[in-house]
Amino acid sequence: MTLEELKTRCENAGFKYAYGLFKDPTEPPHLIAITVDTDNFMADNKVYYGNTPIQLDYTYIDKDIEAQEKIEKEILGDIAWNKTEETYLQDEEVWQVSYFFEI
Repeated sequence: MTLEELKTRCENAGFKYAYGLFKDPTEPPHLIAITVDTDNFMADNKVYYGNTPIQLDYTYIDKDIEAQEKIEKEILGDIAWNKTEETYLQDEEVWQVSYFFEI
């Protein structure tokens, strides 16, 4: 999967999606992807195999199990992923769960 394919999958599943941040204020629910630390295979001062670890944050106001199932089956269904527990962000009055995977 590429970042462009991730965007397409998110939008086809009906989610508002941005890489990094939304340019305009966007009400939840939505998905935001960011690149986190790389974990490349290197030897002899060369990168032989590079991968891009992604954190996909699902932010929402009301709990929607079907939406999380859609993320897990339609967007991430063919790749290995982990997720965090749901966290309430009190300052923003929203819930968030993060999915971690590599592309």
